[in-house]
Amino acid sequence: MKIKNSQKLPGLFIKIFLLGGLNAFALWSVPVLIADGRFLYAAYIAISTLILDYIFLSSKFVAAKYIVPGAILLVAFQIYPAIYTGYIAFTNFSVGHEMNKQSAIDSIISNSLEPVGDDSILPMRLAKTPEGSTVLLIKESDGNLYLGNAQSLKKLPPNSWSVDAEGNIQSVEGFTFLTDEEIALVLEQYSNYFVPGLEENVKYRVADFTNVERITPTLQYNSAGDYVENLLTGEIYKPNKEGAFVGADGVELEPGWTARIGLKNLERVIGDERYRTPLVKVMIWTFVYPFLVVMLTFFLGLFLALTINHPKIKPKKLYRILLIVPYAMPGVLSILTWKGMLNESYGIVNKLLPGAVPWLSDPWWAKVAVVLVQVWAGTPYMFLIATGAIQALSTEIVEASEVDGASPRQVFWNIKLPLVVIALTPLLIASYAYNFSNFGSIYLLTGGGPVMYDSGGVAGHTDILISYTYNLAFTAGKGRDYGLASAVSFINFLIVAVISIQAFRRSKQMENIN
Repeated sequence: MKIKNSQKLPGLFIKIFLLGGLNAFALWSVPVLIADGRFLYAAYIAISTLILDYIFLSSKFVAAKYIVPGAILLVAFQIYPAIYTGYIAFTNFSVGHEMNKQSAIDSIISNSLEPVGDDSILPMRLAKTPEGSTVLLIKESDGNLYLGNAQSLKKLPPNSWSVDAEGNIQSVEGFTFLTDEEIALVLEQYSNYFVPGLEENVKYRVADFTNVERITPTLQYNSAGDYVENLLTGEIYKPNKEGAFVGADGVELEPGWTARIGLKNLERVIGDERYRTPLVKVMIWTFVYPFLVVMLTFFLGLFLALTINHPKIKPKKLYRILLIVPYAMPGVLSILTWKGMLNESYGIVNKLLPGAVPWLSDPWWAKVAVVLVQVWAGTPYMFLIATGAIQALSTEIVEASEVDGASPRQVFWNIKLPLVVIALTPLLIASYAYNFSNFGSIYLLTGGGPVMYDSGGVAGHTDILISYTYNLAFTAGKGRDYGLASAVSFINFLIVAVISIQAFRRSKQMENIN
């Protein structure tokens, strides 16, 4: 790389610094991801880093230097999450089904551990060997002292150790006991630490600072037959297609594992009365809500734009600044402020009205409230784009229509409005799609409420599909039913995609109108 003048040195240093940081991150993260078995992520980071190095260290790809970084981030943070959400819609990913099968088996076996005998709690000391490794010194009920670690258990000579009158271990030749402070630092590491026992299927588990517990699993996994057996009763639990070991009586062992279940989540959404009935109501409101918001904000914004652009209106800048204030305020702050103002008991809105209006507790008034608040927040945007569209209109067409005798009303409905609509159709479509999935405005103002009681508390009267999806993910059934929520998200995506495609086709046709 040739440096033509000294002015390029700062840019070169910045480039080297950023690329160095990127490559350092790749060198650190790729081996970690490979060790964790996440080969797709490792390959993506490695390939993306090589592509960026090649582009930015070359002087040929000027345009690519602006496009490729954005494309890489787009794939990582937009396209991949969308694809992954679609994949989750066809799995049982939820509480109790969050891990792979082997992890689920290990968890089932470890959760089945039970104490062995009446004297299952035994004295223990954590100690260091002469080589510096930490081991467990366990005094068994047979009167012998054993040296144990995760691999083995070894009996120590009787004359090499001593106990006090209560049977607590006092000293062991060649070993140094850990102090209470040292034990406190390492005890967490031994929370799931097991030492092989004297008998088959019996282990020792650290119970506290000075004791271990003799335990044995009541369940055992048979890898050859792929089933779990209860060692006490002999009952067999076989895997089903929904990611769980199930007994002959239908009892499932928990946890299960993530499994592909095909269209069962979609069948639950459509076929189960608990989900279908609220879903229909939510879907109707999901279409109505953005339509009302877009239409009201558009006509109100257009009216304000026409009014302020009228020649007789003098302080145009002042009015424009005042109208842009709602758009400049943070959306979260605005919605929370409105939530307080619309409170039925102490809100300022009800104090200005002759009677108390249940803005947030009545189903119909709650819908009015979410529409009004979003109209207040969205009108400045429509005002801005309508102002730009009006100022871009050809004055010759308007003047010619006025010369031909058209009234101001005819000029507006037959000339200005159609031309503005044609110019703003893509933005109106984008605004509809945005409000179709505008989770924040619904969740922050009403939380989707008031609750639909026939939905079991999962859906509310102001819920739209995206907030209903959130409720399914975190409140339905056992909670965190991501597979079911992803199925609703998949439906939401299909609806928005179809609406957008059809709307843009219509807008393309409108562009051909003379």
